[in-house]
Amino acid sequence: MMPLDTPTHTSTTHTSPTHEQVSRPFPFTEPGYRGGVTSPPAGSARDRLSAALRESDGLGRLSTARLAALLSEGIHQAALGGIVLFSPEAATTPAAIAGGFAVMLLPYSIVGPFAAAALDRWDRRVVVAVAALIRTLAIVATIALIAAGAVHSGPGLAALFGLSLVAIGLGRLINTGMTAAMPKVVPDRILAATNSVLVTVGSVVTAIGAVAAFAVLAVLGAGDAAVSWTLVPSVVTALVGVWAVLALPRRHLGPDDDEVTHLPGDPLARTTFHTFAGGLAEGFRAARSSSLVWVSLAGVALGRAAFGVTTMLAILLLRDAEGSGSGSGAGTDTSTDGAIIAGMGGFGLLSAAVAGGMGIAAIAAPWAMARARRILVVAAGALLAAAAQAVVGPTLDPTALVIGAIAIGLGSQVVKLVADNAMQTDVPDARRGGVFALQDALFNSAFVVGMVVVLPLVPADGRSVSLMLVPAVLYAVSAVVAVAVAMRSEAEAEGSGGQRTGTERTAAN
Repeated sequence: MMPLDTPTHTSTTHTSPTHEQVSRPFPFTEPGYRGGVTSPPAGSARDRLSAALRESDGLGRLSTARLAALLSEGIHQAALGGIVLFSPEAATTPAAIAGGFAVMLLPYSIVGPFAAAALDRWDRRVVVAVAALIRTLAIVATIALIAAGAVHSGPGLAALFGLSLVAIGLGRLINTGMTAAMPKVVPDRILAATNSVLVTVGSVVTAIGAVAAFAVLAVLGAGDAAVSWTLVPSVVTALVGVWAVLALPRRHLGPDDDEVTHLPGDPLARTTFHTFAGGLAEGFRAARSSSLVWVSLAGVALGRAAFGVTTMLAILLLRDAEGSGSGSGAGTDTSTDGAIIAGMGGFGLLSAAVAGGMGIAAIAAPWAMARARRILVVAAGALLAAAAQAVVGPTLDPTALVIGAIAIGLGSQVVKLVADNAMQTDVPDARRGGVFALQDALFNSAFVVGMVVVLPLVPADGRSVSLMLVPAVLYAVSAVVAVAVAMRSEAEAEGSGGQRTGTERTAAN
Protein backbone atom coordinates (compact mmCIF):
# COMPACT_ATOMS: atom_id res chain seq x y z
CA MET A 1 0.00 0.00 0.00
CA MET A 2 1.28 3.43 -0.89
CA PRO A 3 1.70 6.63 0.99
CA LEU A 4 -0.49 9.55 -0.05
CA ASP A 5 -3.04 14.42 -0.51
CA THR A 6 -6.86 18.22 -0.37
CA PRO A 7 -10.11 20.65 -0.59
CA THR A 8 -12.15 23.60 -1.92
CA HIS A 9 -13.13 26.92 -0.41
CA THR A 10 -14.63 30.24 -1.26
CA SER A 11 -13.37 33.65 -0.29
CA THR A 12 -14.38 37.13 -1.25
CA THR A 13 -11.04 38.83 -0.67
CA HIS A 14 -7.62 37.46 -1.48
CA THR A 15 -5.10 38.85 0.97
CA SER A 16 -2.83 36.00 2.00
CA PRO A 17 -3.04 32.29 2.75
CA THR A 18 -3.83 33.16 6.35
CA HIS A 19 -6.80 35.37 5.67
CA GLU A 20 -9.88 34.90 7.79
CA GLN A 21 -12.48 34.43 5.09
CA VAL A 22 -11.62 30.89 4.11
CA SER A 23 -12.44 27.49 5.51
CA ARG A 24 -11.97 24.12 3.90
CA PRO A 25 -11.55 20.25 4.05
CA PHE A 26 -8.39 16.27 3.22
CA PRO A 27 -5.10 15.19 0.70
CA PHE A 28 -7.63 18.85 -0.40
CA THR A 29 -10.40 21.45 0.56
CA GLU A 30 -13.88 22.69 0.33
CA PRO A 31 -16.01 25.50 -0.96
CA GLY A 32 -18.08 26.92 1.67
CA TYR A 33 -18.10 27.11 5.40
CA ARG A 34 -16.99 30.56 6.59
CA GLY A 35 -17.58 31.48 10.21
CA GLY A 36 -21.01 29.97 10.21
CA VAL A 37 -21.94 31.15 6.69
CA THR A 38 -21.96 28.75 3.79
CA SER A 39 -21.71 29.56 0.14
CA PRO A 40 -22.73 26.88 -2.33
CA PRO A 41 -20.15 25.30 -4.57
CA ALA A 42 -20.18 26.74 -8.05
CA GLY A 43 -20.96 24.01 -10.55
CA SER A 44 -19.71 20.47 -10.77
CA ALA A 45 -16.20 19.29 -9.96
CA ARG A 46 -15.42 19.26 -13.68
CA ASP A 47 -16.65 22.85 -14.02
CA ARG A 48 -14.50 23.94 -11.07
CA LEU A 49 -11.42 22.24 -12.52
CA SER A 50 -12.07 23.83 -15.93
CA ALA A 51 -12.40 27.21 -14.23
CA ALA A 52 -9.13 26.63 -12.40
CA LEU A 53 -7.30 25.86 -15.64
CA ARG A 54 -8.74 29.01 -17.26
CA GLU A 55 -8.06 31.34 -14.35
CA SER A 56 -4.73 30.02 -13.14
CA ASP A 57 -1.29 30.96 -14.33
CA GLY A 58 0.84 27.86 -14.66
CA LEU A 59 -1.46 25.23 -13.13
CA GLY A 60 -1.26 23.04 -16.23
CA ARG A 61 2.54 22.83 -16.11
CA LEU A 62 2.63 22.47 -12.33
CA SER A 63 0.04 19.68 -12.50
CA THR A 64 1.97 17.94 -15.29
CA ALA A 65 5.16 18.08 -13.26
CA ARG A 66 3.45 16.90 -10.11
CA LEU A 67 1.55 13.99 -11.68
CA ALA A 68 4.56 12.86 -13.73
CA ALA A 69 6.71 12.80 -10.58
CA LEU A 70 4.06 10.86 -8.66
CA LEU A 71 3.58 8.32 -11.47
CA SER A 72 7.33 7.80 -11.50
CA GLU A 73 7.30 7.41 -7.70
CA GLY A 74 4.57 4.77 -7.82
CA ILE A 75 6.44 2.68 -10.39
CA HIS A 76 9.69 3.04 -8.45
CA GLN A 77 8.18 2.01 -5.10
CA ALA A 78 6.44 -1.03 -6.58
CA ALA A 79 9.59 -2.23 -8.31
CA LEU A 80 11.51 -1.93 -5.05
CA GLY A 81 8.73 -3.80 -3.28
CA GLY A 82 8.98 -6.53 -5.87
CA ILE A 83 12.68 -7.09 -5.39
CA VAL A 84 12.84 -6.56 -1.60
CA LEU A 85 9.51 -7.90 -0.31
CA PHE A 86 8.28 -10.44 -2.83
CA SER A 87 11.28 -11.77 -4.74
CA PRO A 88 12.07 -15.48 -4.30
CA GLU A 89 15.34 -14.52 -2.57
CA ALA A 90 13.63 -12.25 -0.05
CA ALA A 91 12.98 -13.51 3.47
CA THR A 92 10.12 -11.21 4.41
CA THR A 93 10.09 -11.39 8.18
CA PRO A 94 8.36 -8.66 10.23
CA ALA A 95 11.77 -7.25 11.19
CA ALA A 96 12.87 -7.20 7.53
CA ILE A 97 9.72 -5.33 6.50
CA ALA A 98 10.10 -2.72 9.26
CA GLY A 99 13.83 -2.39 8.59
CA GLY A 100 13.34 -1.90 4.87
CA PHE A 101 10.77 0.85 5.33
CA ALA A 102 12.88 2.49 8.06
CA VAL A 103 15.99 2.64 5.88
CA MET A 104 14.06 4.13 2.96
CA LEU A 105 11.81 6.57 4.84
CA LEU A 106 13.30 7.68 8.13
CA PRO A 107 16.46 9.44 6.92
CA TYR A 108 14.39 11.90 4.88
CA SER A 109 11.98 12.32 7.77
CA ILE A 110 14.90 13.60 9.85
CA VAL A 111 16.60 15.72 7.18
CA GLY A 112 13.50 16.82 5.26
CA PRO A 113 12.24 19.61 7.55
CA PHE A 114 15.70 21.21 7.45
CA ALA A 115 16.35 20.69 3.75
CA ALA A 116 12.86 21.82 2.78
CA ALA A 117 13.53 25.19 4.42
CA ALA A 118 15.17 25.93 1.07
CA LEU A 119 11.65 25.99 -0.40
CA ASP A 120 10.90 29.08 1.69
CA ARG A 121 14.11 30.90 0.76
CA TRP A 122 15.20 29.95 -2.76
CA ASP A 123 13.31 29.77 -6.03
CA ARG A 124 11.06 26.69 -5.63
CA ARG A 125 11.16 26.09 -9.38
CA VAL A 126 14.95 25.65 -9.28
CA VAL A 127 14.93 23.59 -6.08
CA VAL A 128 12.31 21.21 -7.51
CA ALA A 129 14.00 20.91 -10.92
CA VAL A 130 17.43 20.13 -9.44
CA ALA A 131 15.91 17.60 -7.03
CA ALA A 132 14.04 15.94 -9.91
CA LEU A 133 17.20 15.65 -12.03
CA ILE A 134 19.19 14.08 -9.18
CA ARG A 135 16.30 11.71 -8.46
CA THR A 136 16.25 10.62 -12.12
CA LEU A 137 19.98 9.84 -12.02
CA ALA A 138 19.45 7.78 -8.85
CA ILE A 139 16.77 5.69 -10.60
CA VAL A 140 19.03 5.16 -13.63
CA ALA A 141 21.78 3.94 -11.30
CA THR A 142 19.26 1.64 -9.59
CA ILE A 143 18.32 0.10 -12.94
CA ALA A 144 21.99 -0.56 -13.74
CA LEU A 145 22.60 -2.11 -10.31
CA ILE A 146 19.59 -4.44 -10.54
CA ALA A 147 20.26 -5.41 -14.18
CA ALA A 148 23.80 -6.40 -13.18
CA GLY A 149 22.36 -8.78 -10.57
CA ALA A 150 24.31 -7.08 -7.79
CA VAL A 151 21.49 -6.44 -5.32
CA HIS A 152 21.51 -9.81 -3.57
CA SER A 153 24.92 -9.36 -1.94
CA GLY A 154 25.55 -7.28 1.16
CA PRO A 155 27.28 -4.33 -0.57
CA GLY A 156 24.83 -4.43 -3.49
CA LEU A 157 21.79 -4.39 -1.21
CA ALA A 158 23.30 -1.49 0.76
CA ALA A 159 23.81 0.40 -2.51
CA LEU A 160 20.21 -0.33 -3.52
CA PHE A 161 18.91 1.06 -0.23
CA GLY A 162 21.17 4.11 -0.56
CA LEU A 163 19.90 4.91 -4.06
CA SER A 164 16.34 4.27 -2.93
CA LEU A 165 16.82 6.64 -0.02
CA VAL A 166 17.95 9.39 -2.42
CA ALA A 167 15.13 8.77 -4.90
CA ILE A 168 12.33 8.51 -2.32
CA GLY A 169 13.62 11.42 -0.23
CA LEU A 170 13.90 13.73 -3.22
CA GLY A 171 10.48 12.57 -4.41
CA ARG A 172 8.98 13.76 -1.13
CA LEU A 173 10.87 17.07 -1.39
CA ILE A 174 9.54 17.58 -4.94
CA ASN A 175 5.96 16.90 -3.86
CA THR A 176 6.36 19.22 -0.85
CA GLY A 177 7.61 22.03 -3.08
CA MET A 178 4.81 21.71 -5.60
CA THR A 179 2.11 21.46 -2.93
CA ALA A 180 3.43 24.56 -1.18
CA ALA A 181 3.45 26.40 -4.54
CA MET A 182 -0.22 25.70 -5.33
CA PRO A 183 -1.53 29.04 -3.98
CA LYS A 184 0.88 30.77 -6.38
CA VAL A 185 -0.82 29.40 -9.51
CA VAL A 186 -4.46 28.98 -8.41
CA PRO A 187 -6.86 31.79 -7.39
CA ASP A 188 -7.76 31.55 -3.71
CA ARG A 189 -11.46 31.32 -4.60
CA ILE A 190 -10.99 27.87 -6.17
CA LEU A 191 -7.88 26.70 -4.33
CA ALA A 192 -9.65 24.16 -2.11
CA ALA A 193 -11.54 22.42 -4.92
CA THR A 194 -8.52 22.43 -7.24
CA ASN A 195 -6.19 21.14 -4.56
CA SER A 196 -8.70 18.48 -3.55
CA VAL A 197 -8.81 17.19 -7.10
CA LEU A 198 -5.06 17.34 -7.70
CA VAL A 199 -4.01 15.81 -4.37
CA THR A 200 -6.34 12.88 -4.77
CA VAL A 201 -5.62 12.48 -8.47
CA GLY A 202 -1.93 12.52 -7.55
CA SER A 203 -2.42 9.78 -4.97
CA VAL A 204 -4.42 7.75 -7.47
CA VAL A 205 -1.76 8.27 -10.16
CA THR A 206 0.90 7.05 -7.72
CA ALA A 207 -1.19 3.97 -7.01
CA ILE A 208 -1.81 3.41 -10.73
CA GLY A 209 1.92 3.41 -11.36
CA ALA A 210 2.43 0.99 -8.49
CA VAL A 211 -0.43 -1.30 -9.48
CA ALA A 212 0.77 -1.40 -13.10
CA ALA A 213 4.28 -2.29 -11.96
CA PHE A 214 2.97 -4.92 -9.53
CA ALA A 215 0.86 -6.41 -12.34
CA VAL A 216 3.86 -6.64 -14.67
CA LEU A 217 6.01 -8.20 -11.96
CA ALA A 218 3.23 -10.62 -10.96
CA VAL A 219 3.25 -11.92 -14.54
CA LEU A 220 6.99 -11.81 -15.24
CA GLY A 221 8.17 -12.60 -11.71
CA ALA A 222 10.28 -10.42 -9.45
CA GLY A 223 13.55 -11.33 -11.14
CA ASP A 224 16.32 -8.81 -11.75
CA ALA A 225 15.65 -8.39 -15.48
CA ALA A 226 11.90 -7.89 -14.98
CA VAL A 227 12.40 -5.34 -12.20
CA SER A 228 14.99 -3.34 -14.14
CA TRP A 229 12.74 -3.10 -17.22
CA THR A 230 9.78 -2.18 -15.03
CA LEU A 231 11.77 0.80 -13.74
CA VAL A 232 12.43 2.29 -17.20
CA PRO A 233 9.05 4.11 -17.47
CA SER A 234 9.83 5.70 -14.09
CA VAL A 235 12.80 7.47 -15.69
CA VAL A 236 10.75 8.68 -18.65
CA THR A 237 7.95 10.13 -16.52
CA ALA A 238 10.48 11.76 -14.18
CA LEU A 239 12.06 13.58 -17.13
CA VAL A 240 8.63 14.79 -18.23
CA GLY A 241 8.22 16.33 -14.79
CA VAL A 242 11.60 18.10 -15.05
CA TRP A 243 10.63 19.57 -18.42
CA ALA A 244 7.29 20.86 -17.11
CA VAL A 245 8.88 22.59 -14.09
CA LEU A 246 11.63 24.24 -16.14
CA ALA A 247 8.99 25.60 -18.54
CA LEU A 248 7.73 27.91 -15.77
CA PRO A 249 9.19 31.42 -15.33
CA ARG A 250 11.67 32.33 -12.58
CA ARG A 251 10.09 32.67 -9.10
CA HIS A 252 6.72 31.64 -10.55
CA LEU A 253 6.27 29.06 -7.79
CA GLY A 254 7.45 31.42 -5.06
CA PRO A 255 8.52 32.45 -2.60
CA ASP A 256 8.28 36.09 -3.67
CA ASP A 257 11.38 38.18 -3.10
CA ASP A 258 9.59 40.38 -0.56
CA GLU A 259 8.45 37.31 1.42
CA VAL A 260 11.95 35.94 1.96
CA THR A 261 13.70 36.76 5.21
CA HIS A 262 17.07 38.22 4.23
CA LEU A 263 19.94 38.31 6.68
CA PRO A 264 22.19 41.12 5.35
CA GLY A 265 25.77 40.99 6.54
CA ASP A 266 25.62 37.30 7.47
CA PRO A 267 28.20 35.05 5.79
CA LEU A 268 26.75 32.56 3.34
CA ALA A 269 27.61 29.58 5.56
CA ARG A 270 25.80 31.09 8.56
CA THR A 271 22.80 32.09 6.45
CA THR A 272 22.59 28.58 5.04
CA PHE A 273 22.80 27.08 8.52
CA HIS A 274 19.96 29.29 9.75
CA THR A 275 17.90 28.41 6.69
CA PHE A 276 18.19 24.66 7.12
CA ALA A 277 18.36 24.40 10.91
CA GLY A 278 15.31 26.61 11.31
CA GLY A 279 13.09 24.50 9.07
CA LEU A 280 11.77 22.10 11.71
CA ALA A 281 11.19 24.81 14.32
CA GLU A 282 9.37 26.95 11.76
CA GLY A 283 7.19 24.01 10.84
CA PHE A 284 6.19 23.45 14.47
CA ARG A 285 5.51 27.13 15.05
CA ALA A 286 3.39 27.41 11.92
CA ALA A 287 1.42 24.27 12.83
CA ARG A 288 0.84 25.50 16.38
CA SER A 289 -0.65 28.76 15.13
CA SER A 290 -3.91 27.06 14.12
CA SER A 291 -5.83 24.41 16.05
CA LEU A 292 -7.13 22.98 12.76
CA VAL A 293 -3.59 22.58 11.41
CA TRP A 294 -2.23 20.74 14.46
CA VAL A 295 -5.34 18.58 14.91
CA SER A 296 -5.31 17.53 11.25
CA LEU A 297 -1.55 16.87 11.42
CA ALA A 298 -2.14 14.71 14.50
CA GLY A 299 -4.80 12.86 12.51
CA VAL A 300 -2.35 12.31 9.66
CA ALA A 301 0.33 11.00 12.05
CA LEU A 302 -2.01 8.62 13.90
CA GLY A 303 -3.50 7.45 10.61
CA ARG A 304 -0.08 6.71 9.14
CA ALA A 305 0.96 4.76 12.24
CA ALA A 306 -2.23 2.73 11.89
CA PHE A 307 -1.56 2.22 8.19
CA GLY A 308 1.97 1.01 8.97
CA VAL A 309 0.62 -1.73 11.23
CA THR A 310 -1.97 -2.78 8.64
CA THR A 311 0.62 -2.77 5.83
CA MET A 312 3.02 -5.03 7.71
CA LEU A 313 0.30 -7.53 8.61
CA ALA A 314 -1.12 -7.42 5.07
CA ILE A 315 2.27 -8.18 3.48
CA LEU A 316 2.75 -11.18 5.78
CA LEU A 317 -0.81 -12.43 5.21
CA LEU A 318 -0.41 -12.15 1.43
CA ARG A 319 2.90 -13.99 1.44
CA ASP A 320 1.37 -16.69 3.65
CA ALA A 321 -1.64 -16.97 1.33
CA GLU A 322 0.72 -17.29 -1.64
CA GLY A 323 2.61 -20.09 0.10
CA SER A 324 -0.63 -21.86 1.07
CA GLY A 325 -1.93 -21.59 -2.48
CA SER A 326 1.18 -23.25 -3.89
CA GLY A 327 1.14 -26.01 -1.31
CA SER A 328 -0.37 -29.39 -1.98
CA GLY A 329 -1.75 -30.11 1.45
CA ALA A 330 -4.31 -27.33 1.56
CA GLY A 331 -7.81 -27.54 0.27
CA THR A 332 -8.85 -26.51 -3.19
CA ASP A 333 -10.57 -23.33 -2.01
CA THR A 334 -7.44 -22.07 -0.31
CA SER A 335 -5.34 -22.55 -3.40
CA THR A 336 -7.89 -20.76 -5.53
CA ASP A 337 -8.01 -17.80 -3.16
CA GLY A 338 -4.25 -17.76 -2.94
CA ALA A 339 -3.94 -17.56 -6.72
CA ILE A 340 -6.21 -14.51 -6.86
CA ILE A 341 -5.47 -12.42 -3.77
CA ALA A 342 -1.99 -13.36 -2.61
CA GLY A 343 1.61 -12.34 -3.01
CA MET A 344 2.56 -9.41 -5.20
CA GLY A 345 -0.67 -9.52 -7.19
CA GLY A 346 -2.71 -9.32 -4.00
CA PHE A 347 -0.64 -6.38 -2.79
CA GLY A 348 -1.35 -4.66 -6.09
CA LEU A 349 -5.10 -5.19 -5.58
CA LEU A 350 -4.81 -3.82 -2.05
CA SER A 351 -3.03 -0.72 -3.37
CA ALA A 352 -5.68 -0.29 -6.05
CA ALA A 353 -8.43 -0.48 -3.42
CA VAL A 354 -6.75 2.21 -1.31
CA ALA A 355 -6.39 4.37 -4.43
CA GLY A 356 -10.08 3.87 -5.22
CA GLY A 357 -11.03 5.12 -1.76
CA MET A 358 -8.79 8.13 -2.22
CA GLY A 359 -10.47 8.87 -5.52
CA ILE A 360 -13.84 8.95 -3.78
CA ALA A 361 -12.33 11.33 -1.21
CA ALA A 362 -11.68 13.89 -3.95
CA ILE A 363 -15.46 14.20 -4.30
CA ALA A 364 -16.50 13.57 -0.71
CA ALA A 365 -14.04 15.90 1.05
CA PRO A 366 -14.97 19.14 -0.76
CA TRP A 367 -18.67 18.27 -0.39
CA ALA A 368 -18.25 17.71 3.35
CA MET A 369 -16.12 20.79 3.90
CA ALA A 370 -18.72 22.93 2.21
CA ARG A 371 -21.32 21.78 4.74
CA ALA A 372 -19.45 21.32 8.01
CA ARG A 373 -16.54 22.66 10.02
CA ARG A 374 -13.30 21.28 8.68
CA ILE A 375 -12.26 19.96 12.09
CA LEU A 376 -15.43 17.84 12.17
CA VAL A 377 -14.62 16.55 8.68
CA VAL A 378 -11.30 15.34 10.14
CA ALA A 379 -13.24 13.50 12.84
CA ALA A 380 -15.60 11.94 10.30
CA GLY A 381 -12.76 10.71 8.08
CA ALA A 382 -10.90 9.17 11.02
CA LEU A 383 -14.08 7.54 12.33
CA LEU A 384 -14.81 5.96 8.94
CA ALA A 385 -11.30 4.50 8.79
CA ALA A 386 -11.65 3.19 12.36
CA ALA A 387 -14.96 1.48 11.59
CA ALA A 388 -13.63 -0.13 8.40
CA GLN A 389 -10.51 -1.43 10.14
CA ALA A 390 -12.54 -2.81 13.05
CA VAL A 391 -14.85 -4.68 10.70
CA VAL A 392 -12.40 -6.20 8.17
CA GLY A 393 -9.15 -6.43 10.14
CA PRO A 394 -10.10 -9.23 12.55
CA THR A 395 -11.20 -11.46 9.64
CA LEU A 396 -7.56 -11.83 8.54
CA ASP A 397 -8.98 -12.50 5.09
CA PRO A 398 -7.12 -10.91 2.13
CA THR A 399 -10.37 -10.47 0.20
CA ALA A 400 -12.03 -8.64 3.10
CA LEU A 401 -8.93 -6.48 3.54
CA VAL A 402 -9.04 -5.43 -0.11
CA ILE A 403 -12.71 -4.44 0.21
CA GLY A 404 -12.16 -2.63 3.50
CA ALA A 405 -9.14 -0.81 2.08
CA ILE A 406 -11.51 1.30 -0.02
CA ALA A 407 -13.12 2.78 3.11
CA ILE A 408 -9.76 3.09 4.88
CA GLY A 409 -8.30 4.93 1.89
CA LEU A 410 -11.35 7.21 1.77
CA GLY A 411 -11.28 8.11 5.47
CA SER A 412 -7.51 8.60 5.63
CA GLN A 413 -7.44 10.72 2.50
CA VAL A 414 -10.17 12.99 3.82
CA VAL A 415 -8.02 13.74 6.88
CA LYS A 416 -5.00 14.39 4.67
CA LEU A 417 -6.95 16.71 2.39
CA VAL A 418 -8.13 18.83 5.31
CA ALA A 419 -4.54 19.01 6.58
CA ASP A 420 -3.23 20.14 3.19
CA ASN A 421 -5.99 22.71 2.82
CA ALA A 422 -5.44 24.12 6.31
CA MET A 423 -1.71 24.47 5.69
CA GLN A 424 -2.20 26.06 2.28
CA THR A 425 -4.69 28.63 3.50
CA ASP A 426 -3.90 29.24 7.18
CA VAL A 427 -0.08 29.35 6.99
CA PRO A 428 1.84 32.26 5.39
CA ASP A 429 3.66 31.45 2.15
CA ALA A 430 7.06 32.24 3.67
CA ARG A 431 6.51 29.46 6.28
CA ARG A 432 4.50 27.03 4.21
CA GLY A 433 7.43 24.94 2.95
CA GLY A 434 8.49 24.26 6.54
CA VAL A 435 5.07 23.11 7.71
CA PHE A 436 4.58 20.88 4.66
CA ALA A 437 8.01 19.38 5.29
CA LEU A 438 6.93 18.75 8.88
CA GLN A 439 3.89 16.90 7.56
CA ASP A 440 6.12 14.80 5.30
CA ALA A 441 8.32 13.93 8.28
CA LEU A 442 5.29 12.88 10.32
CA PHE A 443 3.84 11.03 7.32
CA ASN A 444 6.92 8.84 6.89
CA SER A 445 8.15 8.45 10.46
CA ALA A 446 4.72 7.61 11.91
CA PHE A 447 4.35 4.85 9.31
CA VAL A 448 7.60 3.22 10.43
CA VAL A 449 6.99 3.86 14.15
CA GLY A 450 3.66 2.04 13.87
CA MET A 451 5.49 -1.00 12.48
CA VAL A 452 8.31 -0.92 15.02
CA VAL A 453 6.09 -0.54 18.10
CA VAL A 454 4.13 -3.72 17.33
CA LEU A 455 7.14 -5.62 15.94
CA PRO A 456 7.73 -7.81 19.03
CA LEU A 457 4.12 -9.03 18.86
CA VAL A 458 3.83 -9.71 15.12
CA PRO A 459 3.63 -13.42 14.15
CA ALA A 460 5.59 -14.54 11.08
CA ASP A 461 2.40 -15.24 9.12
CA GLY A 462 0.70 -11.96 10.15
CA ARG A 463 -2.31 -13.74 11.63
CA SER A 464 -3.14 -11.66 14.75
CA VAL A 465 -6.67 -10.47 15.43
CA SER A 466 -5.62 -8.25 18.34
CA LEU A 467 -2.97 -6.42 16.28
CA MET A 468 -5.48 -5.83 13.49
CA LEU A 469 -7.56 -3.89 16.04
CA VAL A 470 -4.69 -1.57 17.00
CA PRO A 471 -5.12 0.59 13.85
CA ALA A 472 -8.84 0.94 14.60
CA VAL A 473 -7.97 2.33 18.05
CA LEU A 474 -5.49 4.83 16.56
CA TYR A 475 -8.02 6.10 14.02
CA ALA A 476 -10.60 6.41 16.80
CA VAL A 477 -8.20 8.43 18.99
CA SER A 478 -7.73 10.86 16.08
CA ALA A 479 -11.51 11.29 15.79
CA VAL A 480 -11.91 11.85 19.55
CA VAL A 481 -9.17 14.52 19.59
CA ALA A 482 -10.80 16.38 16.68
CA VAL A 483 -14.24 16.33 18.32
CA ALA A 484 -12.80 17.43 21.70
CA VAL A 485 -11.00 20.41 20.17
CA ALA A 486 -14.09 21.36 18.16
CA MET A 487 -16.27 21.27 21.30
CA ARG A 488 -13.73 23.28 23.29
CA SER A 489 -13.52 25.99 20.61
CA GLU A 490 -17.31 26.13 20.48
CA ALA A 491 -17.52 26.49 24.27
CA GLU A 492 -14.90 29.25 24.20
CA ALA A 493 -16.90 31.03 21.52
CA GLU A 494 -20.06 30.91 23.61
CA GLY A 495 -18.17 31.97 26.73
CA SER A 496 -16.79 35.05 24.99
CA GLY A 497 -20.24 36.02 23.74
CA GLY A 498 -19.45 35.22 20.14
CA GLN A 499 -16.95 38.12 19.99
CA ARG A 500 -14.03 36.15 18.59
CA THR A 501 -12.15 37.68 15.69
CA GLY A 502 -12.40 36.28 12.19
CA THR A 503 -8.86 34.88 12.46
CA GLU A 504 -9.77 32.99 15.64
CA ARG A 505 -12.89 31.56 14.01
CA THR A 506 -10.84 30.37 11.03
CA ALA A 507 -8.19 28.73 13.26
CA ALA A 508 -10.89 26.80 15.08
CA ASN A 509 -12.67 25.66 11.95
